[in-house]
Amino acid sequence: MESLRELAFLQRLSLTAAQTLDADALVQLVIDETTGALDVDVCSVYLLESPGNELVLTATNGLAQAGVGHVRLQIGEGITGWAAQDRRPVVVPDVREERRFRWMHGVDQARFVSMCSVPIMSADRLVGVLNVQTDERRVFTHLDVEFLVAIAAQTAGVLERSAMHERLARHLDELSRSEQIHRRFTELSLSGAGLQAICEAIAEQVGTAVALYDENGLFRVASADDVGFPERLVDVAGSDLRVSLHPVQAGPMKLADLVVIHGEERDGVSARAIEHGVTVIALELAREQSGLEVEARLHGDVIEGLLASELPDAEVRRLVDRAMRLGISLRSRAWVVVVRPDGEGAMRAFTDPVLARRVMGGVSLRMRARHDGTIVLERGGALIILIPEPVAVTHVERTTELVLADLARIVTGDTFSAGVSGSSGAPGDLHSRFAQAQTAIEIGGRVAGPGVVSSYRRLGAERILTAAAETSDLEQFVDEWLGPFMRAADRPPANVPPLDAVIEALVECSWSLRATARALDIETDALSARVQRARAVCGRDLDDPNVRLSIALALRARRMSGPTGPAPADREEPQASAVVGAPNE
Repeated sequence: MESLRELAFLQRLSLTAAQTLDADALVQLVIDETTGALDVDVCSVYLLESPGNELVLTATNGLAQAGVGHVRLQIGEGITGWAAQDRRPVVVPDVREERRFRWMHGVDQARFVSMCSVPIMSADRLVGVLNVQTDERRVFTHLDVEFLVAIAAQTAGVLERSAMHERLARHLDELSRSEQIHRRFTELSLSGAGLQAICEAIAEQVGTAVALYDENGLFRVASADDVGFPERLVDVAGSDLRVSLHPVQAGPMKLADLVVIHGEERDGVSARAIEHGVTVIALELAREQSGLEVEARLHGDVIEGLLASELPDAEVRRLVDRAMRLGISLRSRAWVVVVRPDGEGAMRAFTDPVLARRVMGGVSLRMRARHDGTIVLERGGALIILIPEPVAVTHVERTTELVLADLARIVTGDTFSAGVSGSSGAPGDLHSRFAQAQTAIEIGGRVAGPGVVSSYRRLGAERILTAAAETSDLEQFVDEWLGPFMRAADRPPANVPPLDAVIEALVECSWSLRATARALDIETDALSARVQRARAVCGRDLDDPNVRLSIALALRARRMSGPTGPAPADREEPQASAVVGAPNE
C-alpha cells in the first residue's frame, strides 16, 4: 500500500514536471507533497548557489518563511552540509544528541527532533539537499530513505530541465538582441548618422556612458554631457572615472579609442554591442577621413588661386563661383592663419604620410568643431587655415594657440609657429591677408623665437620696418644709429659690457639707469661712465626723446634682420603661447 502511494506521488510529480518548467513551482510541489507522503512536520529544499559553495534555503513547508533565501550553510556545515559533502543520505533520530547539528535562529526549528537529509544529485553533480524533520522522535526506515532518494532524483531532473530551458530561453533572447543590435548599427552606418549617434546607440545598449577619443588622444564626442570626460585620453586614468578602453582599428592602424564607463556586470550582448559599435565607428572614421582628403584636394585647387597673387575681380568671381559649386562657401570674409614647422622634426608632419594624415585630420576636425565653416589645407609644407566671420580676432588668436598645442601632442620633439592676418578679408583680399600672416610669422620668429603665435595686428614699429626692409635705406638707418656703438674701439673695465650692449639694455629698461644697472649687474657709477662714453661716441644727446626713439627703432630693425631671435621660454600649455606684439598690460 505504501509503495503504491509513493508510486502515485512520483507519477504526479513527473506529470506536473512535464506540464511546467517553473522551477519555483516544482520545488514547492515537491516539499508540499513530500510532507504529506512521509507524514513529516517539515520538508525543506536547499539548493547549491552557483557560483559559490553555499547551500541556500530555497523553499520550506514547516520552517519560518523568513529564512527562505537568507539561511545559508557551507558544504560540510550541519546535517544538511554533511549530506552534501558525503553525497549520501544522513539519518539523525535525535538532533539534540548530534553534535554536528546546527541550530539556526529565526526559522523555528528548535521543536524538531528527528531529521533525514538526502543529497539532490544530477549524475555526479550536486544540485542541493532535500530535508525532512519531525517534532517527535522517529526512526526513518530504509524504505523512507529510498523514497526520499527517488524524490530527490526526480527533483534533480526537474530542476535540470528547468535550468536547461532557462539557458535556452536566455540564449534565444541574446540571439534576438544581437540581431537587433546588428540591424541598428547597420542602419546607423548606412545612413551616415555620425559619431554622436553611434556613441549614443552604444550607450543605450550597454546601459552606461561612452566617449570617443581620436587617434591623437583628443576628445571627439560622448553619449552624455554630464559625465565630465577629460579633454585628453591620458587624463582619463587620473580622473575618478572607472572605464574600459576599446581600440578602434582599421587593420593594424588605430583610428581612435572608445571609452566605456564601468556599469553593472555586462553580459555577452553588451560585449557584442561594443564590438558592433567599434566596427561601425571604424567605418565612419574611414569615411570621414576619405571625405576630408577629397575636400582638401578640392579646396586646394580653388584656394591656391586666391592665395597665389592678386587677381582681377572677374577671376575672383570665377573662383568663388567654382568653390560654391564644390560646396565651399567663400562669400564671407575670413581670417588667414599660417602654421609652419620650426625644425626638421616638425616637418615630418607633412612628409610622413601617416603623420600627415593624423595632422590634417586632427586639425581639420578640431577647427570645424571650434569654428564652423573653417577651411584647412596644406601648402608648401605649411598649414593654411581660413576662419570665416563672424569671429573676433582675439578668438582667432586663441584658437591658433590651441592648434599649436594640439600639434605639440601629435608631433613631439619640435615646435610649430603661427602667424595671424591683421584683419579678415573678402575672397579677393586673401592674397594680401596671406602675406600679412606670413609677415607676422617671420617677424615673430626673429623677435620672440619659435613656437609662438604672432599676430600682424599686434605688430608695432615692426610693420613699418618690414615695409622698408627691402630698401638700402633701412640698412643705412641701422648703421647710422647703432654703428658708432658697435664700432667703438674702447676697452671697458672687467665685467662691464660693450657700448652696444649697454645701449640695448638702456632701451629695454626705458632708459632707467638704476634698472639698467641691475639688469647688467654693474654699479650705477660704472654704468654712468659707459653712458658718457656712448654720448661721446655718437655725438648725440641721449636724453632727446627723438634720439631715443630712433635708437629703439634701429635695434628692432637689427633684431628683425638677424637669423633668429632669442630662444622661447618653456611652455606647458597653450596659454603660455605668446602673441607677439601684444601691448604692455
